Amino acid sequence: MLFQKVRYYFARKEESIPINVQSSFLKRLSDLLKEGYTFHESVSMLLPFHVKKSELIIQRVIEVHKSGSDVSEVFKLLGFPKRLILPISLAGKHGNLQETVSVLGVQSAIFENARKRMNTLLMYPLFLFGVIFLLFTVFRIYFLPHMESLLGTRNSIDTGSTIVWTNVLLQLPNFFLIGISTIVVLIFAFIFGMSKRDIKTRLNIYSRIPIFNSWYYLFLTRVFSREMGGLIESGMSIQQAFDALVSQKENMTIQYIANQMKGKIVHGESFSQAAMLLNYFTEDFYLFVTHGENSGYLGRELSLYSEFLTERIESKISKYLSILQPTLFIILAIFIIGAYLAILLPIYEMINIV
Repeated sequence: MLFQKVRYYFARKEESIPINVQSSFLKRLSDLLKEGYTFHESVSMLLPFHVKKSELIIQRVIEVHKSGSDVSEVFKLLGFPKRLILPISLAGKHGNLQETVSVLGVQSAIFENARKRMNTLLMYPLFLFGVIFLLFTVFRIYFLPHMESLLGTRNSIDTGSTIVWTNVLLQLPNFFLIGISTIVVLIFAFIFGMSKRDIKTRLNIYSRIPIFNSWYYLFLTRVFSREMGGLIESGMSIQQAFDALVSQKENMTIQYIANQMKGKIVHGESFSQAAMLLNYFTEDFYLFVTHGENSGYLGRELSLYSEFLTERIESKISKYLSILQPTLFIILAIFIIGAYLAILLPIYEMINIV
C-alpha cells in the first residue's frame, strides 16, 4: 500500500505543474487569453514548457474539454491547490476567466516569492544548527565522560553539580528539537481534530486563537470579497451571487458563510448588516461594504478591497520574514554560549580543585 502511494506521488509529480512555476504558468495563460487564444489552445501551448509528461496531460485535457466539464477540472488535473480552484470555478459563472487567472497569477507570485525568501533565510541558520548539533553530540560522547573521570564526580558534590550543569547545557539543541517536534505534532493533531468538526464550531474556535484569528479572517475576507465582487461585477444580482457561492463545493467555509448571509438578506437585512452580524470578516470590511452599497458600486468596492487585502497580506508576510532570521540567530547564539559554558565550567572547577 505504501509503495503504491509513493509510486502514485511520483507519477502525479511528473503529470502536474510544480508549485514553484504555477505563478508563471498563470501569468502566461492570462497573457494568451488576453491576446485572443481560446482556453484549450492556451493550455496546450503552455503545457510542454511546464509538465514533463505533457503529451499525456494534453490528451487528458482534450478529454475533459470534450466531456463539457468546467475549466476548473483542467486545473485540478494540473495539480493546482484548492484555494485557486474556487475562483477558477466561479469564473466559469461570471465569465471573467482571463482577469481571474491574471489576479491568481499575481497572488501566487506573492506566495512563491515569500516561500523562496523563507528558504533563503532558513538555509544558513539551519546549516549552522546542524553543525552545532553535531558538535554538541561529540562533546557529550567524548568530552563529558572525560571531564567526569578527571573531576571524580562520584566523590564530590560540587563537581557533580558542575557536570550536571554541563550536561544540561549540552542538551540545549535536543530540548529545542523536542520542543519544535512537540509543537509540530500538536499543530497536526489540532488540524486533524478541526477537520472532524462542523464549520460553525471551527469558526468559533479559530476566533479565540490569538494571532491566528487575525490571519484567518484576513485570508477568509480576501477570498469572500474577491469572489463576491467578481460575481456582482459580472452583472449578477446579490441573490444570484450568493446562490453561486452556496452551490460551489471547493470551499465549504465560504459556502457556509454565503448561506448564512443569504438567509439574513432574505429576512430583510442589508449586505453590510449581514456581514456585521456574522462577524467572520476583518474589522474594516463592514465600512467598505457600506460605502459600496451607498455608492452603488458594491461589486467594484469588494474587488478593490480584495486587492487591498492582498497587499496587506504581502506586507505582513514580509514583516514576519524580516524577524525570522534574527530570531534563529538569537537561538543559535544561546546554543553557542551554552557550549562555551559547558566547556568552561569543568575547567574552572578543575582550577579550583588544584
